Amino acid sequence: MTFQNKNKFQKKKKKCQKWNQWFAGLIDGTGCFYINKKNEISFELTAHITDARIVYDIKNKLKAGSVKLRSGSNNIRYRVKQHAIILDIVNRINGKVRNSIRGNQFKKVCQLLNTTYIPPVSLVKSDLYLAGLFDADGTININVSKTSQSDSQKSKVYGQIERLANSKDFNQLIIKIPCLNSNLSFISEFYGFGKINVTPLKNGKITKPKYYWTITDYEEIVLFYSYLKKRPLRSVKMHRIRLSFYYFHYKKLKYNLKSSNTVEYKIWSKFCNSWFKYMV
Repeated sequence: MTFQNKNKFQKKKKKCQKWNQWFAGLIDGTGCFYINKKNEISFELTAHITDARIVYDIKNKLKAGSVKLRSGSNNIRYRVKQHAIILDIVNRINGKVRNSIRGNQFKKVCQLLNTTYIPPVSLVKSDLYLAGLFDADGTININVSKTSQSDSQKSKVYGQIERLANSKDFNQLIIKIPCLNSNLSFISEFYGFGKINVTPLKNGKITKPKYYWTITDYEEIVLFYSYLKKRPLRSVKMHRIRLSFYYFHYKKLKYNLKSSNTVEYKIWSKFCNSWFKYMV
């Protein structure tokens, strides 16, 4: 093998490793292996229709499987049953599965395939796992805590745009990934941004607590964005990640507090429209 061919091979191998890291994060968020009574294994994952490109890219990468719209929802599903492809998926993500629920399931899959299960290896700064997990399960929203009666009655995307545009200072940007207990605390500890929050009780009722890895501070969003600049999301969520800096900039300039007939408010209103660009 010549030096040039060797260099091409190494680049191709590295690119494949990066894709596998991202794929493992995506599976930890929205993927699942199924084992029927005959111990036959199938695999599927779901995505919102706005991220159909992700699903078709996976189908093309693995060169197998089917993609179908899930009835009664805005989600599409990728499913594969071929033994060779299931084995390929397992080999790609073995040593990268970090979700404890997925881990127990994955161990059984490895056992049925006579494949040695590899516990999750330590993260490195360049790992794409977090990008894949956020593509699958992450959300970036601006929560409005106070609105007028007339705005509250406006429906669909138009209503959301109006409520945000007219919310003055009663809004907050929040980035979240749902998690089981505190099983995503390793992300906060390793990368140095985000923290685990637990949803409070509603009206004093005892319900099963919900845990989220959460970012709300501008400084931490800057750190998260620095990570994503080199490891960009493949989903439309990247649109809002980029817009988040405009959100903080316009709020700092108090554009959101200006009268509706001002240039500043019109800029804020345009931002609000852009924020909901990919809503269906």
